Amino acid sequence: MKSFIITFFLIMNTLIFSQSITISGAASLKEYLEKNIKAYEKTHNTKFNLNLGSSGTLKKQLEQGAPVDIIFLANKGYIENLKKNEYIENTKDILKNKLVLIKNDNVPGKDITLAIGNPSFVPAGKYAAEVLKNKKLNFNYETIYAKDVRSVLNYVELGEVNYGIVYLTDTKLLKNSKIVETFDDSLHSPIIYSLGIVTDSKMKKESLNFINFLKGKNWND
Repeated sequence: MKSFIITFFLIMNTLIFSQSITISGAASLKEYLEKNIKAYEKTHNTKFNLNLGSSGTLKKQLEQGAPVDIIFLANKGYIENLKKNEYIENTKDILKNKLVLIKNDNVPGKDITLAIGNPSFVPAGKYAAEVLKNKKLNFNYETIYAKDVRSVLNYVELGEVNYGIVYLTDTKLLKNSKIVETFDDSLHSPIIYSLGIVTDSKMKKESLNFINFLKGKNWND
């Protein structure tokens, strides 16, 4: 009897795992993906594994063989590159965003610090660097680089820096800070979130169904 129970659970675990979609998603997509995954799971026999991080890091992970079914990044160029090199297929543009300057008024000290994502692998940091190149802020500052856009937000919220540049959608999480400027789209490259299905995925049909579910849903749906 004990052997039967163990075998039963092993089979069930295998079945559950076989219906699991792994998504690598940009950190700024956390709430959007969690909300839509929860809604999708209510009507579909599909489970999800969510791997969040900076878009550049997630791209590199996939190129190095990470077991992913869908990759959803905050940089359309990354997605186009992955498609060109045949890592992904069925690519689609899903969302757009804006860039804003946030401030914590309660940071002690005279030196002003500004946090942005590391432009080398964080799209929000790349867009922020373009803004700072095209527009002079009305204060002097020292730049601090963060591993992803949510880290920028946390630095500002915790009072570790005075200012940060984040996505407009991130500001829903602000408690100790405020938006002081929304940057014009002309100051940076278009902020487009794109996704694709990994070429070697064993869950292509299920992944495409979920992507079709996401199509037309904005940040507030």
